Amino acid sequence: MSTDAAVYCRVLGPARITVRGADAPAELLWRKHLALLVYLARSPRRGRTREHLVGLLWSDRDEKQARHSLSEALRVYRRVLGDAGIEADVDQVRLADGALLLDCDLFAERRAREDWIGAAELVEGAFLEGLAVPDASAFEDWLTAERGLWRGQCLDALVRGAEALVAQGDPARAVALAQRSRAIDPAAEPAARVTMRALALAGDRAGALRVAAELTRALTDQLATTPAPETLRLAERIREARVGRRIASAPEVGRGRARPPLLARAAELAQLSAAWEAVGGEGGGGKGGQVVLVEGEPGLGKTRLIEEIDARARLADGTAARARAVPADEERS
Repeated sequence: MSTDAAVYCRVLGPARITVRGADAPAELLWRKHLALLVYLARSPRRGRTREHLVGLLWSDRDEKQARHSLSEALRVYRRVLGDAGIEADVDQVRLADGALLLDCDLFAERRAREDWIGAAELVEGAFLEGLAVPDASAFEDWLTAERGLWRGQCLDALVRGAEALVAQGDPARAVALAQRSRAIDPAAEPAARVTMRALALAGDRAGALRVAAELTRALTDQLATTPAPETLRLAERIREARVGRRIASAPEVGRGRARPPLLARAAELAQLSAAWEAVGGEGGGGKGGQVVLVEGEPGLGKTRLIEEIDARARLADGTAARARAVPADEERS
């Protein structure tokens, strides 16, 4: 999909339009002008009949006034998009190809190729969040349907994007995406769990436990139910690591200090994660064992890498034992 369109419209959240990188004219953001523009961009072949559009947004006016309002909207579009950007005749109105890019179309493209981080970063909230046209019931019905369509897709992408960032060793960025998913649905347990993991791995155990408490309240209030055993167990592991029960020697992540992202170690982290998953990680077989040697020159981040996989194992109900060599252990000549 080409991203060279002169006009870019963000609809996955509060609407924002830029024209060649600058803020759009205020009249383009008038409620019905914005509603019509996005509706056309989401229509088959990006076009509709004039009669259909008049009935969609101006059914409360007589025909002459309604058609005049539509013509005024098209005048604004021509001024912003150029004469070639809007194609209109006595019957049809259509946006020209390449005249306008919606972020939801870009989102769909990234989602289709499983670029979960790229897709998630486009999501800032509900579809056309905050927009309402109460005197246009047909448009409101369409808007409700669109919000339902994008809500599930955006929630899924945010959760997957956050999981991908956790897997890459960047829990701080993962928290930002995960919190957006919780804003979309506070009662979504996958969203809560990835937020809890990301916060815990970033060093904010107290924040992770707050998410667990907020999820419990949301499930009780909205669905009259309680968190799943998987969620409860994750909260228990986070709580144990924070207060020092059962886990006698918590890693640095459990000491309340923020951890920097794991930079330029995605491949090594993936190898360690694969080894852990093979013997006992989430979804792993839990059979056998493996020995993995992490070696390198001093200062290359070996300790930080090991702490990362150690923290993940603890959150996944693993038990970790840590030892350190002392001078007395050195081989004597």
